[in-house]
Amino acid sequence: MAKRYSRQEFLNRLWAEIKRSKPLVMTGAGNGIAAKFIERGGADILGVYNTGYFRMQGYGSLAGMLPMADANEMVYRMGKREVLPQVKDVPVIAGLNGVDVLRDMRLFLEDCKHIGFSGVHNFPTVAWFDGAFRKTLERTGLGYQHEIDMLTTARELDMLTIGYAFNEEDAEKLMKAAAPDIFIFHAGITRGGTTGYEAGQSLQEMAARSQAHYELVRNIKPDVIILAHGAALVNPDDAQYMLDFTNCHGVQLGSSIERMAIERPLEARCASFKAVHFPKGAKRW
Repeated sequence: MAKRYSRQEFLNRLWAEIKRSKPLVMTGAGNGIAAKFIERGGADILGVYNTGYFRMQGYGSLAGMLPMADANEMVYRMGKREVLPQVKDVPVIAGLNGVDVLRDMRLFLEDCKHIGFSGVHNFPTVAWFDGAFRKTLERTGLGYQHEIDMLTTARELDMLTIGYAFNEEDAEKLMKAAAPDIFIFHAGITRGGTTGYEAGQSLQEMAARSQAHYELVRNIKPDVIILAHGAALVNPDDAQYMLDFTNCHGVQLGSSIERMAIERPLEARCASFKAVHFPKGAKRW
C-alpha cells in the first residue's frame, strides 16, 4: 500500500531530487499495473485522474472533461482499489474536480488523505474552457475559484498541492490565492498516437509559451516547483528540450506515458505472435 506523506516530507523528496540534478517525473496511472511499473521506472509522483481511466479504456483524454461519470468518485475508487495497493514508496496524488457542488470538499479531501493520497491536483478543471462557456460558468457560480479553494483546503490538511493553469490570467490568480507547491502550465492535448491532437503547436512554440507562464508564477512564488506538460511533449527528447529551453524542474506525463507506452508496443507484440508459423511440412488439420 502506498506510503502517506506529509506535505513537507513530500516536498523534501522532490527538492532532494532537484538538488542532485535529477529532473522530476510526474505521471498519471490509470490502473494498477501502470502504477506498479511506472514506480519501478523511477517516477517521483504518481497521479490518479479520471482521464487516466478513459485513456486506459481506449478513449481520448478529453472524455474526462465531459459529464460521463462522477470524476471524483472515479478517482477515489481507482486510487483505493487499483493504484494505491500497487504502490510502495512513491507519493500518490489525486486529480480532483474542485467544482463539485454535491460534496463537502473538506470532508472528501480528508477521506482522500485517509486512504493514502498525499497531494491534490485541480483536475478536471474549468481552466480548460474559454470563451462564452467559461464566462457563463464563472458568472453562474461554477468557476475556477472553487478549485483554488479546494487547493487551499488541501494545504490546510497538510497535503501537497499542484495547480493547473492554461493562461496567464488564471496562473496569476492561482498563484496569488492558493500558492500551490507545484505549478503546471497545461500547453494543450498531447499530440500523437491514436487519440492525440495532430494540429497542435511545435515544441519550440510550446517552450516559449510555457516559459512566459513560468516567469510569471516565479515572480509571485519563487520557490514553486514547475513541471512542463502536454502538446508537443511526447518523447524523452522533447522533455530534454523543455529542460534545455525553459526553467522547469521536470515534466508531467499523461498520454505520453500511459497511452503511448501501450498502443504501438501492444500492437507490435500481438503482430509478432501472429507471425509465428507451423513447421514446414507440418499439418495440424
